[in-house]
Amino acid sequence: MTHAFKLLLITAATAVSSHAFAQGGSGQNFTQSPYSNYGIGEWMGMNFVQAGSNQHTFSGVYSHSLTNPATLGNLRYAAFNMGVAYRGGDVQTDANERQTFTGGGMQYLSLAYPTWTYEKRTRLSDSLGKKQFRTTPYGILSAITLSPLTTVGYRYAFESETPFLNRTTHTGSGGVNNLQWSHAARLGKHGSLGYSVGHLFGQLRDRSLFTVPDSFDLGAIEDARTVVIRGTQQQAGFLLSGVLDSNTHSLGGSYTWYSGVEAERSRLTRSYDLSSSGGLILRDTILSSLDQSGTVALPASFGMGYQFLYRRAWSVALDYRYSDWGGFQAFFDPAKSYATRVDYGFTFTLHPMDEKARNERKMPIPLRLGGVYSQTQQVFTSAGQQVQIPEYKAFASFGIPMVRRYYDNSVITSLMHVQAQYLQRGSLQSGLAQERYFQLSLGFQLGDKWFQRRKFD
Repeated sequence: MTHAFKLLLITAATAVSSHAFAQGGSGQNFTQSPYSNYGIGEWMGMNFVQAGSNQHTFSGVYSHSLTNPATLGNLRYAAFNMGVAYRGGDVQTDANERQTFTGGGMQYLSLAYPTWTYEKRTRLSDSLGKKQFRTTPYGILSAITLSPLTTVGYRYAFESETPFLNRTTHTGSGGVNNLQWSHAARLGKHGSLGYSVGHLFGQLRDRSLFTVPDSFDLGAIEDARTVVIRGTQQQAGFLLSGVLDSNTHSLGGSYTWYSGVEAERSRLTRSYDLSSSGGLILRDTILSSLDQSGTVALPASFGMGYQFLYRRAWSVALDYRYSDWGGFQAFFDPAKSYATRVDYGFTFTLHPMDEKARNERKMPIPLRLGGVYSQTQQVFTSAGQQVQIPEYKAFASFGIPMVRRYYDNSVITSLMHVQAQYLQRGSLQSGLAQERYFQLSLGFQLGDKWFQRRKFD
């Protein structure tokens, strides 16, 4: 690719993604969950499709994780990542009421690139008189990423006969996005440190519509509230790796915290007349004002991960993440209390390497299986007992390699990843809603030597 074409591709992708993330439910419509009607919405836990549930040790010459910035330390080439997904499912209550859902959208957009690299060569002595060198890599690696942090989507209604037959419908949409700039310092062959800063932005929208069925005189009242959120997310992480008996052991960790998160809530209340066809006709604006503003305290979190890589054949990754939601505070959610959230992840990958080896005729297809078990931050009282909502994820995916030779005869690898995921949240046994979703994700991982000057064009 020419530099002009690459710049055009970045500009177009950024414009499309910014437009998508700004619309609807945070540019996505990934949920229709009653549990997203609390706090800042449903926590996405977004990561690249090819990473599975490996948040802290997923690292390669084209690969890194959105949770641990230190995973950028092994990057050798520029990598452009984009993910889209389709999601469908249903929400069911113990009264056997069911609500179906279909949605989807863009999952993430990311560009990772080497900022500065250096290889220190140390000459080794040899009894045969041959010159031998030991190479130690150093460098600064960077990435810019746009992804959703939370998503909101719900719709439910209440009916009452007091003082007369009436219905109140609640509809929610929106979410919070994260524009993230990450850096990693590679400190030799066995370790790297990382830091990232992200700008949080988004809207949470709630629309309540009070109507009187079969009455054309009393009409309807709409009360719409919008919360605009701005703030900063910061992450720090480390990644250590070592080789023992041709097998690689990796240990990674990260810490995430938030600062300067502020919110403004506006309110618009209007009255309508019900037409004979069942539609709404605007009659008057009752209230339009900036309702309230204040700060939001988001919970800090930390996590650890371990990966065992058997040569280049297969890998097993274990992941743990802890978030103390007991400290969450927001003026637009004053009455809800939350619990500590814990996530456990497991990923098995067959052919985990993201580059073609010199002795391979064809790059093997990577295959992944795994799952995540979470005790979410949501706590509800059912039958006099407090119930913390559990969440289960299971996924299977594969990658399609696209290998090409670059202008300097180096081999560049790109991959297209396809993943199927099943998610279940809640339980009918606790008397609360149970959600089941099937998600089909498509991730593009495009490797290149971007921002490198050619000797010949």
